[in-house]
Formats: sequence, structure tokens, C-alpha cells
Amino acid sequence: MWSVEPIQILLAVILDLLLGDPRGWPHITRLCGVLAAQYERLITLRGRRSVMSGILFWILVYGTILGLWFVINGFLKKILPNASWILEIFVIYQTLAAMDLRRHILAILNPLQKGDLPEAREKLSWIVGRDTDQLDEKEISRATLESIAESANDGFVAPLFWAAVGGVPAALLFRASNTLDSIVGHRNERYECFGKFSARVDDLLCWIPARLCVLISMIYHGFHTWPSISKEATAHASPNAGWVEAAAAHSLDVCLGGENFYQGEKITGPIFNPQGRPPQPSDIAAGLRWLWILEGGAVLICLGINLLMNNGVFL
Repeated sequence: MWSVEPIQILLAVILDLLLGDPRGWPHITRLCGVLAAQYERLITLRGRRSVMSGILFWILVYGTILGLWFVINGFLKKILPNASWILEIFVIYQTLAAMDLRRHILAILNPLQKGDLPEAREKLSWIVGRDTDQLDEKEISRATLESIAESANDGFVAPLFWAAVGGVPAALLFRASNTLDSIVGHRNERYECFGKFSARVDDLLCWIPARLCVLISMIYHGFHTWPSISKEATAHASPNAGWVEAAAAHSLDVCLGGENFYQGEKITGPIFNPQGRPPQPSDIAAGLRWLWILEGGAVLICLGINLLMNNGVFL
């Protein structure tokens, strides 16, 4: 079992909050994207896009990243053990994206508060897949809150959880799987079969962290919303996204979900907290405060899990 120390996890979180994702730095997510493009091209050059070729694609991308980690870390452990310890912190930090999410959200909120809808729509289009060019203030606010909810899990809680459970290899497993899901995990003609394995692995790795988000939210806001959250979450196409979105909707007392347009096609999704009010720009600031609650709770719980793992309680 690979593990890291609690202090390493805490330092990785602090680095994320201080630095975010500096542009131009080498980054695991960007490396994963480069590898994905190259391996997809090689695998599909003469073969067809099947489930099996998609499994091979996933193995090659994650295997390359994991192999690089073991080579570099093994070399450092032999010549400079302290550098290996620091590298583990740096890698875990790179799997987290809390501060980067905040920067994206503020880039939407600031023009929205000034009434600059075209600027807010443009910045929103950077983080959502839906059409944004016709969205009004309420719809921009709703889309932003839904992004906060989903990204809270993908960008922070899930990678932190897996780092606590399995150290750097598990954190890399999540970040690579989540990145590959965003690249090939689409239900279209090109990726329906090829990306199926990547999507299923990401679903599996997000399952516990998504429900951990709900638990943290309810600890803070109360457990009276559990019946509604559990009912509404299962209506979502994703086995995980609906849980965090439902928790956000009930915690902020807003109505989320509903109709969205993707390349002009209307897609109707589940509605979370239908008795809630329509989101406003001020709810985005409240959503960022809710994000702090999730992150703080996740840090405490994951540090506890890591301590138990290191003490052999779960072994």
C-alpha cells in the first residue's frame, strides 16, 4: 500500500490555495492530454474505435504517467530522499484544482455583477459544455452554481480522498481518469465505445467522494434535506454529479437543473430543489462560501482517513 503523510496532504492543499495552476508550468493534466492525443492517434490509426481499444488507450495513458512517477521518484529516493518527499507533495498539489476553480468562477461573477452579460457568457463558456450565447442573468447564475457543485468533487474532494487512501499513485489514477473522461467520455458516434471504459472508471472513482460532499454539506446545513437530495440525485444521468448538485441546491435554497442547449439541441435534465428560488448573481458568492465548507470538511475527513491508513486500521 502506497501512502503519504498527513502533513504532505496538508501542504499540498496549501500550495493549491496559494498558487492555483500557474500558466506555463508543467502539469499532470496537460501531460495526460498530450499522451491521450498521441495514443488515440496510434491506436485508431489502423484499428477501429471499440471498447477494447478504449481500454488499451486508458491503460497506456495511465501506465505511462504511473511509470514516469515510479522512475523519477525511485531515482530521487536513492540519491535525495528529501526531494522525493517534496515531489510527492507537489504531485498531489497538481491533482487539486480548488483555487483554479475559484478564479474561473470570479471571472464570471465580476462582469455579471457589473451587468456585462456578454463577458460573463464568454467566461462561462470556458467551463461548461452548454450553449451560453443566449443565457440571461439567472441562467448564467444557475450554470455557474452547477459548475461549482460538480467541480467541487472532480477538482478537489475526489483527488484529495484518493491521495489520502492510496498516496500519489491513487491521486494520479483519479486525475488521469477524470481527464480522460473529459476527453473521450462522450456519448457520440466517435467516443460512445472508445470512451466507455474511461467514463466508467471515472464514475467509479467519483462515487464515494460525491457522497462525501453530500455528507459534509448536510453536517453543516442539516440532515433534513436528505430525503429530497437522495431522491433527486438518482434522476441524474450521472451516478455522481446529481448528488453534489442536489446538495448545493438545497444548501443554497435555489433551484438548479432543468433545460440546457448543447449545439442548439435542447436537453432536459432533472430539477434539484424545485421549491427553491431562481439563482441570482449573489448566490454565486454564497456558492463559493459553500465550496469553502466542502473543502474544509474534506480536508479534515481525508486527514483522518490518512491517519487511520498510516496506523494500519484499514489494513
